[in-house]
Amino acid sequence: MKLLKKDFFKNASLLFSGSLLAQIIGFGALYFLGRIYSPEDFGEVETIMKLAGVFIAIAGLRYEMAIVVEEKPTQAKDLLRLSLFLNFAMGIFIFCIILLFKTNIGVFFKLNDPNLLFGLPLIVWITSSTESIILWQNRVKKFKKISANRILFSSSGTGYKLLHPFTLVPGNGLFFGQVIAQVVALSHMLYKLPIQLFQTTKQNLLAVSKAYRSFAVFSSPAAILNILATSMPVFVISTFDGQQATGYFGNAYKLTYLPMSMLSLAVGQVFFERIARIRSQKENTSKMAHQLVNTLFFIGIIPVIIMLVWGDQIAPLILGSQWKETGVFIQIMILFYFSMFLTSSFSSAFETYKKLKFQLGYNLIFLTCTFGALYLGFTEGGNTRTALIWFSAVGILLRLAILNYFFVLFGKNLITKTIFAILITGVLAYLGFYLKGFMLS
Repeated sequence: MKLLKKDFFKNASLLFSGSLLAQIIGFGALYFLGRIYSPEDFGEVETIMKLAGVFIAIAGLRYEMAIVVEEKPTQAKDLLRLSLFLNFAMGIFIFCIILLFKTNIGVFFKLNDPNLLFGLPLIVWITSSTESIILWQNRVKKFKKISANRILFSSSGTGYKLLHPFTLVPGNGLFFGQVIAQVVALSHMLYKLPIQLFQTTKQNLLAVSKAYRSFAVFSSPAAILNILATSMPVFVISTFDGQQATGYFGNAYKLTYLPMSMLSLAVGQVFFERIARIRSQKENTSKMAHQLVNTLFFIGIIPVIIMLVWGDQIAPLILGSQWKETGVFIQIMILFYFSMFLTSSFSSAFETYKKLKFQLGYNLIFLTCTFGALYLGFTEGGNTRTALIWFSAVGILLRLAILNYFFVLFGKNLITKTIFAILITGVLAYLGFYLKGFMLS
């Protein structure tokens, strides 16, 4: 564990501590929010945020991902400036789209209040800008500020969502709380940012855009394919089954993958910074990656098994009796989310090793196969549960495949550990369901 015991865990723990506190705030609030707002309210916000996520993924044409990789500080600053300019342009573009097609989009996704779509360009601009600045802070190792930002985001948004029913403001309080949280997060990131936005030249911006052209050409399409694939269940469920089912699914995600993603994001950001510096040292990168995947697996396996076995009992206990279907969705999706948790921390390998063409191809395959699974699940199976079972099964196989590819890049494959992990998960799941049957009989 020598490679991970130095400042790696120190930096990761700084990020995770903020994520953990943010999650505690969010989880505590869910107990009340699930009883204040309807599944349809949650479903509308989930749909809009997933739409925003698609545009956020490509708002800066992925030039922001080069901020950490670039060795020269002056060029890294220009990459940040370029990303922020592109983020603003994307916001304007989306606003024009909403003006023209608001009604059509609202009908397609069965939104109860299509006017909420006017918040989409603002969310995309603010969030993508915040993420670009976070990558700069990651580069200069300002992990405390990143951690504090997550706490501010969660506390400000959650606070408004809880208070909204007591205000005179009409509309979906969950949505307004989300927008407020984004504004607070960006304001915090901009405070004392040691970069003047316009203190550069057009030539400098063109130079860094050309130097990292492959990020825009290959990483951007790959990113949009990836976010489409992971958001596909929300889009398909809202189209086939409406906003109530989307709300059930959205809270299943919040109770399962969202907590895991906070840890994987914290670890992944530090791993990205470290691996970018030692990528040519195969022995060190391999050891560090194997140590990290072992740690992540054993951290996650027990909570995953608990949710797999008892998810249908836990969800109504936390959210209220109207959320029983969320518990079933948790049981269906949890193993797929676990595979996402394990792969997400290492996904920076695409940028680090400049495998952007491969990333594009993989994401296209993932999107095609998972969409096909969802579509056939609805058309042949006839319901959301069946569609999610098919999606989860296909997604797990593809996630395990790409995880093993990452480790080939790092220098040592993961095949033996993958087989061992599958066996452990299977045995623990069998014992868990056996125990549950005994206790409930």
